[in-house]
Amino acid sequence: MKKKGWAYLYMPLLFFIAGYGILYIVLAPVLNVVTSTVNLLVLNEAPTFKEERVALFDETKKVEPAKNTSETIPSSKVNYPSIGDEYGQLVIEKLGIKSAMTFGDRPEDLRVGVGHYNGSIFPGEVGTTLIGGHNTTDLATLNLIEKGDKITVFTHYGTYVYQVNDTKEARFDDASAIESVFEREGHHLILYTCSPVEMIGLTDERLFVYAELQSGPLIDPEN
Repeated sequence: MKKKGWAYLYMPLLFFIAGYGILYIVLAPVLNVVTSTVNLLVLNEAPTFKEERVALFDETKKVEPAKNTSETIPSSKVNYPSIGDEYGQLVIEKLGIKSAMTFGDRPEDLRVGVGHYNGSIFPGEVGTTLIGGHNTTDLATLNLIEKGDKITVFTHYGTYVYQVNDTKEARFDDASAIESVFEREGHHLILYTCSPVEMIGLTDERLFVYAELQSGPLIDPEN
């Protein structure tokens, strides 16, 4: 009778433990996903994911601006950057702007400097280069720029000097503000940032600065 009494006690306990173990094995993957999601939601700041960032540009080796655009570089000799690579520096001396330039304009790219929209051409190619940056950091003084001011873009393959010929404020979704990006003629630069520049947070308005290439080596696509 005593053995039967113990059986009534430990058998349910054994089944409970075994059932709990099986349930945990089945639900563990789901629980891990839920836990990870909750952790992301309650973070005070966005998580950072490690990503290899290649620095092609070396400031100590930057080339002084040329006087014209007579020099050419074969495209086969240009080490084109990949998304996320730092390949240059944007300088506007008059405004005290000196920012690292990354190929790409993702949030993580703009946290370390200005970003070159990857749907636009590289400096030296035919068309328009589109570069953006935050109004609270790298391009905080861009509203002070004037026609005739110089913008220098240093890259790991050459140095380019542009002269400002126009500025414009427009909504972020106004395609006409960047229509030259989709045209393959001339050698142009567009800088943009949120407007007004003193505004902290998201805004619908953008300040666009338009400039024309004055000097720098042109990239020859045929070689």
